[in-house]
Amino acid sequence: MTKKNFEEKHDSKSTVSKVVKGSYPATIRSKVFKIKVYIGIAISLLVVAILACIFLFSSNKAKKESSPASSVTSTKESTSQTSTSQGKTDETDKDKQVEIRKLKDQLASLDSKIAESEALVGKLKKETAVPKLDFEALRNNDLSSLEGTWLTPSGNQYIINNSGEVRSTWLSNGEKQESIVQLSGARKLNENPETVIIGAGVKDSLVGGFVVLAVPSGVVLQPSDDGKFTDKSNHSEERLLGGQGYNAMLMHPEDVYYRVKPDTSKLEAEEKNLENLKAERETIKTKLETKEQKNTSE
Repeated sequence: MTKKNFEEKHDSKSTVSKVVKGSYPATIRSKVFKIKVYIGIAISLLVVAILACIFLFSSNKAKKESSPASSVTSTKESTSQTSTSQGKTDETDKDKQVEIRKLKDQLASLDSKIAESEALVGKLKKETAVPKLDFEALRNNDLSSLEGTWLTPSGNQYIINNSGEVRSTWLSNGEKQESIVQLSGARKLNENPETVIIGAGVKDSLVGGFVVLAVPSGVVLQPSDDGKFTDKSNHSEERLLGGQGYNAMLMHPEDVYYRVKPDTSKLEAEEKNLENLKAERETIKTKLETKEQKNTSE
């Protein structure tokens, strides 16, 4: 082996050079390819990451933008519902107040009607009140308690004023007769001390005198002529008996005078009306109290 061949055979530079020369293009190409792949993957990943970031950013932004709108919408809906509910409540309260006001007005109207009715009832009671005979006053010649109209079952009539003057009417043979009689000189009747006997005479005449016996209610006159004549009048009422004597008075119960009682039909009707008004007022009052209590509890 020559020195030249040995050096060529064992020269490292020559070997490396050969190796390099023989292998460089393929290796480089492989490495470049791999680098390109890696770069492509990296770029793809980067693009994906960027797109993901953009998508997330857009999504978050959309949420942020839609969130206030949604919140506003929700708030508006809630406010609207609250407003509607409040409106209904206010309307209900208003209706209740209107109903209460109406009931109070009805009460006020009824109070006014009741006051008017009570006043009318009082007036009618006075007008229809039946006076009582004052026997103590009669014995002292105060004849005012006799005032009024007195009528017998047979149709005879006394109309007496407060001074004791009497317009007397009666029937004689089917014809009406009339005279003016003056009462005076009252005194007790011995047979019946609870009664009062009063002298009577035709006014402006010296004849035609008689007596009038005033009898309290509940008093039964003593019989006369040994029980032959008894008191057959209505003992439950005050009465006047006229005649020439005691026996004559007892003989004709159909000629006993009873006080004419005023017509009380108007009074009775108004008392009934007053009763109805008070019942209606009580109903309205109870209804009003119930409504007010219910409103207070709510």
